[in-house]
Amino acid sequence: MESIDALNSDFLPIKKEGFVLWPLNFAVEGEIVECQGLVTNRSSRDYRNRLSPEIRKLAPRAFDIFGDIAIIRLPDELSESSDPIAQALLDSNPNISKVALDLGVGGQYRLRKLELIGGEPGFVSVHKENGLTFKLDISKVYFSPRLAMERQRISKLVDSGEKILDAFAGAAPFSVTLARRGCRVTAVDANPESEKWAHDNFHLNHIPVSDYDFICSRIEDTVADLDKYDRIIMNNPTKSLSYVDLLSPLVRPGGYIHLYCMAPKDGSL
Repeated sequence: MESIDALNSDFLPIKKEGFVLWPLNFAVEGEIVECQGLVTNRSSRDYRNRLSPEIRKLAPRAFDIFGDIAIIRLPDELSESSDPIAQALLDSNPNISKVALDLGVGGQYRLRKLELIGGEPGFVSVHKENGLTFKLDISKVYFSPRLAMERQRISKLVDSGEKILDAFAGAAPFSVTLARRGCRVTAVDANPESEKWAHDNFHLNHIPVSDYDFICSRIEDTVADLDKYDRIIMNNPTKSLSYVDLLSPLVRPGGYIHLYCMAPKDGSL
């Protein structure tokens, strides 16, 4: 029943006469018993429980949260149902004040095309992860909240004093995370909005200006002026592989490249 989203998480299962009665969102095959429901003490965060059965069946379970913005992708079949979905997201989570439809990432600066479908206007928000604070306009600069655990993982690998090159920095979440660990970071991104928000984020997280540089440029245009590094972060999933030959000479002996790319479903590259 869970696989077809038939269970209603606003209520608890009930044991009665040797049977377990499961609360349902809609009728399923089997014996249906009507009785007084036992409301769960915790509020349900599954926004889909607030939708009609027809919409609920197609609504995605997962969505991104950046600060107070919920960012969701919808299948074509739900193109006319964005209003009730946005309202359900707003009602189910008090920390969400706006909902944006994700229309994909593209362009030179890897920007999300967003459409506001609910809540307050604007895409500037303050996002917290791993004890750090990031402020930016999510529609104007690259930032992936899904990489929070990966940034934490890398931060546990570095030693204080390492020199880091963040080759496709966006709003500099990797750079800020590693600078807080005592690394000396050089962040590079061609997007002028990245430079603006990166400087703000270094400041918000109390990173001294002596611990970082931000170079507003394409990495290929500035590589000749760069130093040698203990680690290079290459977070440009659609293009990172094409930069390996360019950037690998910048890695010190024994150093590392952390490369992120899109892999086919069969796992090959």
